Amino acid sequence: MTQQPVDEGRRAFSLLNYRLVGLCGIVVVGGVGATSLSALVVALADALDAAVILIPAILAGRALLPALGLPPMPRRWQWLIGAALGIGFLSSLVLLAGVFGALNRSLAIGVLVALAVIGFARIAASGRAGVACELDQVPSVGTPEESRAWSYLWLLACPFLVLAILAAVNPPGLIWSEEAWGYDVLEYHLQLPKEYLTTGHIGYVAHNVYANFPSNVEMIYLVGMLVHGDVETFGTVANMIHLAFAVLTVLSAWAIGRDMSPKAGVITGVAAATTGWLVYLSGLAYVENGLLFFGMTAAGALLRAFRAEVGQDGDNADASRVCHRRKWLGVSGALSGLALGCKYTAGPMIVLPLAICSVLLPGRGIRGRLADVLVFSLASLATMSPWLVKNVAYTGNPVFPLANSIFQAAPPGWGADETARWDDGHSPSAGQRSLGVKVAALWKHVVGDADQRFGPTLLALPLLGLVWRQRSRVDLILCLVLVVQLCTWLFATHLYSRFLVPVVIPLSILAGRSLRVESIARRYSVVIVLIVGAIWSFSFGVRLHIRETVGAVSASLFTSGSLPGYEYLGVINEELGADAKILLIGDARPFYIKRDVAYCVTFNRNPFFEAVDGARNSGQVADWLRRQGFTHVLIHWSEVKRLAATYGFSPPMRVGRLRYLFGALEREGLTRVQEFVHPDGTALGPYISLYELLGSP
Repeated sequence: MTQQPVDEGRRAFSLLNYRLVGLCGIVVVGGVGATSLSALVVALADALDAAVILIPAILAGRALLPALGLPPMPRRWQWLIGAALGIGFLSSLVLLAGVFGALNRSLAIGVLVALAVIGFARIAASGRAGVACELDQVPSVGTPEESRAWSYLWLLACPFLVLAILAAVNPPGLIWSEEAWGYDVLEYHLQLPKEYLTTGHIGYVAHNVYANFPSNVEMIYLVGMLVHGDVETFGTVANMIHLAFAVLTVLSAWAIGRDMSPKAGVITGVAAATTGWLVYLSGLAYVENGLLFFGMTAAGALLRAFRAEVGQDGDNADASRVCHRRKWLGVSGALSGLALGCKYTAGPMIVLPLAICSVLLPGRGIRGRLADVLVFSLASLATMSPWLVKNVAYTGNPVFPLANSIFQAAPPGWGADETARWDDGHSPSAGQRSLGVKVAALWKHVVGDADQRFGPTLLALPLLGLVWRQRSRVDLILCLVLVVQLCTWLFATHLYSRFLVPVVIPLSILAGRSLRVESIARRYSVVIVLIVGAIWSFSFGVRLHIRETVGAVSASLFTSGSLPGYEYLGVINEELGADAKILLIGDARPFYIKRDVAYCVTFNRNPFFEAVDGARNSGQVADWLRRQGFTHVLIHWSEVKRLAATYGFSPPMRVGRLRYLFGALEREGLTRVQEFVHPDGTALGPYISLYELLGSP
């Protein structure tokens, strides 16, 4: 009775056998080491740190899966869904600990140890066998030798993993220019976990509106910081965690394709793995790779709900193949909610299209379809609820700062003016509202992308699969997901290229379906597209790395002020006393500052600017600075100029007024300590000025 699950588990792993994994590992390690031995050392150390955080969560999620009463599934899905739910659980646990002020290193280590012990114990007790239902019995097309030969196409993914690792060993702030060298990482993705670690709790943050974003991935960064200890050097570990999410995304794509056939699993996985966006994002401690992992796995669960209803891939219900269909919808909804817990854009780009697709599953009447979408929606709400509850408690708006014209939340540092500026700053500009401009932007960021981060494989194989055979309902479902995502990007965003990344999910799955009808011509065509597309995308990735990456350098280059443009960090961290308290004006990237620092992002109401507006003279402004305990003021003139010309400040502040004010403040005890010049030497006017406030405590 147990032989079938064991045999099925072995067959599911046949394409990723130990020999192939070992060969890929040798290629990747050799590739990184040949490029830079220091990068290899850093990567191995960071990978170990990332594993200490992620593996206990994955083990616990996998071990607790049977207790959730989920439908039968093969081992590949047990591990992937267990990984997603385990990481989501760890994220919620960290949030809960932070809200109650229980953020400390000993507790974090204890939780990880407990998760690992629970995972090992439950897995050992339950055995290794996967449990499959009839829909998992996928017929293998071709000889076993041919299938094993196809598995070596995974070697195409190895150079991309090498590039991803070489990107991940760059400390935040060094790459990429399109992302303003990781501005968002230093402003909130890592800065906010650092603040939570410093204060010991997670609460409302009046000076950084991004603290109200859902933060499933940032919570993983936070527990990593707790364990790692040294916050400023944690950046490359965070990159490696983000890279791990990319690897999990590829494995999830493989599992989806593997439900169709062993060869389709290879195509789907390799198509995802050779996507330049995964490489690019692995050099940034962002959240998109986490969103992709949860979203890809959610899509896979939805497709398994479809297969449970209609069998292998047909259009007529087969009662003998029904296998807990609504439980799969619940799994898909829960994972979609975890994706939404990474980034608000997952709402319209993952949750919404998958919810629509859940209604389209065949074989049910209107009541059944409504029940399906209700199951999916409630599961999504359940896993997203920690962030909704947090926002309601702290702001009164569950999706703050979104939809604030409806909820009209006004927490400290926020009001109607800030809501209007936020909505205006995150809406398409006047020049982006015509359909022609939108279509041109879509072409520019996809087909015409200068760095080819989608690449020909992800674009050609889905098209090949759709036009070269009869389309099925699954194809229509995936195309619907893609259309909803594209419409969301075109009409609800400011056409930023990174916001298009979720289309990797349906495109990868459609790529795997290109071999659904086997023929010699089809097999050769698919292999040629995979190889040529991988070479094409890799060449552009190499060019991008040569142009922009630095390599495995220490974060101390930032903290010591050794990098051009960051000399002020060395002065602050090494020359100011440990009791110094610095006010940042303009700059909102304090991650590498080791002293007590206050800052305010451009969308929040700025307390310093409010004090300036309320003061009758410069002496009162100086007195306000002293009452706040500031010993130094650093004003980033270039950032002030940029932000004043784009998003603006609240209350409004002009550059000329600030220059006049600081001239007057020099007569009130504010002494200019040092001026810093722009690294390229071309900036007009001052770049950064550091002041000391005499008479401060």
